[in-house]
Amino acid sequence: MIPRKGWPEREDLNFKLLFRDCKMLIVEAEWLLSKYSCSGWHDSIVILDGSWYLPNQKRDPLKEHMECRIPNALFFDIDSVCDNNSNLPHTIPNVNQFEKSMNELGLKNTNHIVIYSKDGIATSPRVWWLLKIFGHQKISILNGGLKAWIDIEGQTEKGQYENIPASNFKANYNNNFFCTTEEVKASMNSNNSQIIDARSQGRFNGTEPEPRKNLQSGHIPGSKNLPYQSLLDEKGRLLEINQISEILSKAGIDTDNPIISTCGSGVSACVLALALEILGKNNWKIYDGSWTEWGRRRDTPIET
Repeated sequence: MIPRKGWPEREDLNFKLLFRDCKMLIVEAEWLLSKYSCSGWHDSIVILDGSWYLPNQKRDPLKEHMECRIPNALFFDIDSVCDNNSNLPHTIPNVNQFEKSMNELGLKNTNHIVIYSKDGIATSPRVWWLLKIFGHQKISILNGGLKAWIDIEGQTEKGQYENIPASNFKANYNNNFFCTTEEVKASMNSNNSQIIDARSQGRFNGTEPEPRKNLQSGHIPGSKNLPYQSLLDEKGRLLEINQISEILSKAGIDTDNPIISTCGSGVSACVLALALEILGKNNWKIYDGSWTEWGRRRDTPIET
């Protein structure tokens, strides 16, 4: 692996050491390429494509995955790995639903799962967050996503999969990194948490239309705006640690106090969660319903 300036130096030793050092949350394309050979991936590595797009982008992530992907990568469908009984998009599933989805992908609890999204670090943190909630330990995100892999001339493939053998993935649910509308309300009223909104400034201010219908515009009263793109460089790579700290500080975010991260539907909010985790902070939660839930209800206050 080629370490970046500002990142902890990492050596390819063994899983215990690798995941102790920053938990190997971020891996570079060069490191991933070193794990690939003509016979496939080493060390039980499994690659997941966690690409996802807003409805108004009119893109089909599964179709794009089938047209170009990292070899042997599997598609993690954010819109399908969810609570099918919810009227909100891709709400966190229950344990049985999650286990069923992971078993259909052939995932094992011992796998080192590396996640990427096509357009840099954009939606892959959502998959990381779900795996984290359900107790998986060995998870990494490919810095820069598919583009970074292609930039170093990593091979790609296309077409349908061969048959995926079912597995016996077991989940261990942890709700410490998840919160509901009622918890956000309680936090807002008691001022015991910081609510950070990862949407664009226009959507936060209510001057830009929401990509989903029947939503009011604006933001949760008292929340702060930090568009998730501000934590990434022009290639969709996570900024260096010192840069992340400076950006959060300038935004008035105290990383030593609890943080609730929100966005449109609980996807880009996970980029902020990832940045906090990289900084060694675990005092954060994702508001899964996010603005899709808050802006739809009539018992939630709104500021513009």
